Amino acid sequence: MEQAIKRKQFISKPLFLQSLKSLKLVWIALSAGAALIFIIINLAIGSKNIFTNIDMSSVSNYVKDENLNWLTVLGLLETMGFSLSRIQAMSQIDLNSVLAELIYKICGVLLPMIFVIIASNKLVVSQVNDGSMAYVLSTPTNRKTVIRTQYLFLVLAITAMYTLITVSAIGSEGIATLIVKHSGKEVMWMPIRTLLFCLGSYIAIFGLSGICFGASCFFNKQTYSLATGGGVSVLSFICCIMGLFGNEAFVAVGIGVKSMYFFNYLSLFFLIDTTSMSNFSKAIYMPNEVDWTASCFNWIWELGILIVIGAVFAFIGARRFVKKDLPL
Repeated sequence: MEQAIKRKQFISKPLFLQSLKSLKLVWIALSAGAALIFIIINLAIGSKNIFTNIDMSSVSNYVKDENLNWLTVLGLLETMGFSLSRIQAMSQIDLNSVLAELIYKICGVLLPMIFVIIASNKLVVSQVNDGSMAYVLSTPTNRKTVIRTQYLFLVLAITAMYTLITVSAIGSEGIATLIVKHSGKEVMWMPIRTLLFCLGSYIAIFGLSGICFGASCFFNKQTYSLATGGGVSVLSFICCIMGLFGNEAFVAVGIGVKSMYFFNYLSLFFLIDTTSMSNFSKAIYMPNEVDWTASCFNWIWELGILIVIGAVFAFIGARRFVKKDLPL
């Protein structure tokens, strides 16, 4: 009777502690590294407003004050490769949104992505390969309990990692804002925007964790699991970088190609809609200047898609693990 009760336990505490012990150092190193990246970036660039849009009225006043001829100025700019249409496009682009994409779609997800790839494979398929899974299943712990324990550990590890990252990002940004204000400049600190950016990165990593964990459960060989879960993760990351060069800001300044925007559709990180999150935050902090529009809420359903992806792939992998034959 006691053995039957043990088999019905939701998770295995000894297995959870074993996973914690085996991945503790990896988690600490990558979490600290990710948090440090945000701290350095925020303190280095202050309020993140390192880009300023082109103010055409100021340009016009300068041309007038210097008694310059617009045709001459435009001719010079055309010779340098800056057409009037390009200048107009540059004047309408918020380059700070590009910075947000660089930080929260690339810098902010790299180290957590590495952790997910390592942890997902170490929690299941690696133990099948080295035979330790046979020992675990020889105890009064069934497969469902094993897979629930390992997946719960992975999700909690990611959550703890992004809690540290979020606190570091918001805190360092707040300090940087105070420094900028102390210098006499007026800046607006929007912690809700930073919170949403971090939430978007977290949900994207959650989606990837479902794919990586599902692959670890599905296959009996670690090479196949790494090729599938790790391959999807790396592909998403590379395509996100390449898709960035299709961003209208890069195209406007002449260092991007519009057709490269297609690569965004091959990346899960494309669903981190920093523009929508930024608009949502601005509507909260600047209600008299920014109106609520449908685009302010696009990030909600996009993150919902990532949650579904992560949950579905993890569930499929778990079901496969429970029913398949293991080389024990």
